[in-house]
Amino acid sequence: MKRTHLIAICAGAGLIVTAALSAKVTAIYAPGSRTVILSHNAYPDHGKYADRLDRALAAGLPAVIEQDLAWVDGKSLEIHGARNVGGEDPTIETYFFPKVKPIIEKALKDGNKGNWPLITLYLDIKNDPPEHLAAISQVLDKYDAWLTTAKKTSDINVQSALELKPLMVLVEDKQNDIKQKFFYDDVPVGGKIRVFGSVPKFDENPNKLPRDRKAEAIALLSTLTPEQLIPHKADNYHRWFGTNWAFVEKGGETGSGDWTPEAEARLKSFVNYGHRLGYFVGFYCLDGYTEAENKGWDKDYNFGSKDKVMPRWKAAVSAHADFISTDQMEDLTAVIRESR
Repeated sequence: MKRTHLIAICAGAGLIVTAALSAKVTAIYAPGSRTVILSHNAYPDHGKYADRLDRALAAGLPAVIEQDLAWVDGKSLEIHGARNVGGEDPTIETYFFPKVKPIIEKALKDGNKGNWPLITLYLDIKNDPPEHLAAISQVLDKYDAWLTTAKKTSDINVQSALELKPLMVLVEDKQNDIKQKFFYDDVPVGGKIRVFGSVPKFDENPNKLPRDRKAEAIALLSTLTPEQLIPHKADNYHRWFGTNWAFVEKGGETGSGDWTPEAEARLKSFVNYGHRLGYFVGFYCLDGYTEAENKGWDKDYNFGSKDKVMPRWKAAVSAHADFISTDQMEDLTAVIRESR
């Protein structure tokens, strides 16, 4: 009887373990479910940052990878803008997709949906004439089996479940652009949504102050509430938003002082409000480096040292922000891992 009882206990324990593993595999990907790095501008940029994508992938997955795209002379190029065009600028088809192909194919073979989407491709589209969006869509056609999708409903406010795959594609909608029309409105009801948009980018100068009062305009951003910026719930297309750090701290990265409880509370208010409305919430771009440590990064995103950025990273992780953008992927990944 004792042996039988022991077997029963072990069998029960086995079922519990199996159930736990199964729960992990079928975990729901939803706002607040995980915090990952958003690798800022992970493309070569004329050879200056040729290791960025490799570093981003090596830092650990899941992750969000940013790729800037500009339409120049009939081509969608990985550059920061049309004025930055050079002779050997790559495309996402020649650069990004070959890099991630072995990772995605292995993920499909393994079938561990618990960490899907394994890679979120954030396309920062610098100009969006219809032919540019059509070219992007044609590339995505070739990788359709990799893509996280959702079924289009007859009412955009009725959000359908994500059908998870290893890759998910996000874009940032700007005021009065055509991304929603192209990637959502033109999809037939019942069809697949395979590119997901954002809350239209927040107006960073709502008072229309002149350029010589830029510092004043930036300072005003920290007085706005999430409710003023995001009036509507997430819907079937709009599923995320990215937040300039100047909305959290007066003056943003370069104008901030000591990290304070008030700033931390404001950070949490953005995350909590966004999650209540059903959005994934991101913050950009949080760097902290000295001039000697600078690898060509954007000075406008620099707190000045790792000691200064560290409490911001930790606070964003503690608040369960979904995406945290940085150029220092390895350092931020270590912070995220330590929090688990």
